[in-house]
Amino acid sequence: LLYLSLMKTVRPRLPKGLYGLSARLLMHTAAFVMLSEVLIYAPSIGRFRKDYLEDRIAAAHLATLALEATPDNMVSEELKAELLDHAGALAIVIAKPGQVRRVLAIEMPPNADAVYDLRAGTFIGLIADALMVFGEGNDRVLRVVGPSPKQDGVIVEVLLREGPMRMAMIDFSWRILALSLIISFLTGCLVYLSLRWLIVSPLPRG
Repeated sequence: LLYLSLMKTVRPRLPKGLYGLSARLLMHTAAFVMLSEVLIYAPSIGRFRKDYLEDRIAAAHLATLALEATPDNMVSEELKAELLDHAGALAIVIAKPGQVRRVLAIEMPPNADAVYDLRAGTFIGLIADALMVFGEGNDRVLRVVGPSPKQDGVIVEVLLREGPMRMAMIDFSWRILALSLIISFLTGCLVYLSLRWLIVSPLPRG
């Protein structure tokens, strides 16, 4: 009993509510960091989707180069299926100025559920289109049109399924969420420790 009495006597007496203030500051800091991450995430996921589609455009153009090596712009069905699978496409159309459009496709490609022209995308439109992907439950067929990054003046049209892109976007989102939680936790802890060191420690003990 004497030991407990002495411990109560020498225990630092802090202003009432100081520790509660520190905890609230910790939570508020973490919340504001998460809010900032959300504001960063929206344009990031829009850019991720645009980059994904541009990669498909580039892969589609490369896949059609095999047609140029043949005199009649035709390849075997086996090679055609392999090229389309490598590009992740159901059909590819290449348009060059002053030349006949070249087509690489399966015999009966499905109709497109939506059309996206990467040349006409806006900042808000890219974000809205990316968020719409998460709201679509079906594996839609998309027709994507855009300039080839491999050759100037070449326009590429790709018919592809949305499912693989959605899975890639979900994986990207989970990585962003994990990073945001780590940053929020570390930032909150640093603010909390700084508050304890700058305010609590200098207080007189008595």
